[in-house]
Amino acid sequence: MNILERAKQFYDSTKGDMFKDLSAYAAYGYVFITPQSLLLTKPVQSKSDKHPDEQWGVLAPDAWYVKTAIGENCISEFIDRTPYPLPFVGWMRQLKSKPIKWYDLNRIIRRK
Repeated sequence: MNILERAKQFYDSTKGDMFKDLSAYAAYGYVFITPQSLLLTKPVQSKSDKHPDEQWGVLAPDAWYVKTAIGENCISEFIDRTPYPLPFVGWMRQLKSKPIKWYDLNRIIRRK
């Protein structure tokens, strides 16, 4: 199964819209795709009252929000490809309905 098929399978299981997310992140965020991984990310304010899904064009971001990460070593790959550093990175466990957890990016880089 190729990475887009894996992504579609994931989105179907969460009742999300893969094509909507791919379009939005390609236009206003960042899309990283290889045969082994797919990442959708964007800069956001971690302490904003708005959920990161609703934050677009943030003027003073302090975090990277990872909307989708599919594949092996995604976070390590994301760190290697980050367009510019921000203090935090956050994501949520979509399949477990967990809230977004924010991490110090430097701590993640050291653990890589």
